[in-house]
Amino acid sequence: MIRGRKTKRDYWFWAIAAAAAVVIVSIVFALCSWETLADMFVDRGVHAAEIAAAAGKHGLDPDLVRALIYQESRFRSNKRGKKGEIGLMQVLPSGAAAEWARVNKRRRPSALALYNVELNLEIGCWYLARGMRRWKKYAHCTELALAEYNAGTSRAKEWAPKTPDGEVIPRVKIASTRKYVSDIMKRYRKYAGETAEAERGNSAIGKK
Repeated sequence: MIRGRKTKRDYWFWAIAAAAAVVIVSIVFALCSWETLADMFVDRGVHAAEIAAAAGKHGLDPDLVRALIYQESRFRSNKRGKKGEIGLMQVLPSGAAAEWARVNKRRRPSALALYNVELNLEIGCWYLARGMRRWKKYAHCTELALAEYNAGTSRAKEWAPKTPDGEVIPRVKIASTRKYVSDIMKRYRKYAGETAEAERGNSAIGKK
């Protein structure tokens, strides 16, 4: 008997199987957004202790820092951006790192040093916290600080509302920055909700 000979029935079987796989994948993509699918491959618990420590040092909500890190690097400490941004918080050597060194009278860190998780978080959180303080009189100071983090101080000043309670996102003229701020704020609310739920659960367990 000759083995390995394929029949028309075999071809039909594999054709139907392939078509079914395509249909299943299409359904999954239809039901899940790209963001949801990306979330499946992101470990948000990575560097949790370091993020909490850096955020706490600079008076930031760790959930906000985590949301920014997700947007910037998907929690990849070895990421390098197209413009030379480095690490978890995509710190620019000639930007935030140089400014941090100048203000804190420190030696400007090398690009290689910025891959260090603790240093990267220190500089990124310092820069974000400075923006939060700069815009603290505004109701939407977080959005302005994020706009500054992405597009710089001068542009954030242009987008600042006329009144302290004014909206920020509609005033952002750069579409990519507008999406950047919106996406981070959406994820920040998600993380904050998860944290609150976990705290309620821990509180309930503690009462038992």
